[in-house]
Amino acid sequence: MIRTWMAGAALALAMAPVAAAAQEGKQLDCAVGAATPELKASIGGAMTSDGDDAGRDAVFEQLGHIVDSCVAEHKIAAADKATYFDYSLARISREWLVGDIAKANLKANVVDQVLDFGPRGANPDLSSEMTDDQINAIVQAYIAAGADIGTIDQKVWEKVGAYAAATSIYWNKRKLLPFK
Repeated sequence: MIRTWMAGAALALAMAPVAAAAQEGKQLDCAVGAATPELKASIGGAMTSDGDDAGRDAVFEQLGHIVDSCVAEHKIAAADKATYFDYSLARISREWLVGDIAKANLKANVVDQVLDFGPRGANPDLSSEMTDDQINAIVQAYIAAGADIGTIDQKVWEKVGAYAAATSIYWNKRKLLPFK
């Protein structure tokens, strides 16, 4: 009997981190999962300056309502709401931009590698502008990957820059959230 109880307790303790991780994943995924494909495209477009200020404000307001719902549903602290909004905005933008950049036969992971983005990366802060060195490193990496940069439209380069900015915000805001 005691052996069975101990085995049950050990199993419960082993499962606790899995259950917590599943809940944290739900928190991180909530706004992304609730946003419609149309809203995601509008957010991605807003990150590349598509539309006017009023249209972008309306898109961000829609996302704000989704974030409010997620904050309430997952009991996210009020102090984390702005960070969660920025994280959600960046994540949606980033995921949309990956697909849009791929349409130009470019891979977003080239940017990730060059700028050292990732869970253990340096994740440079690109909340202002990229440096000339960062831009040149991205261009050189695309050349090394076989891209004919002379044929890449300026709008695609803007999307690559927006992807870099969104990815920077994504990783840096994610680090600030109490759930990972």
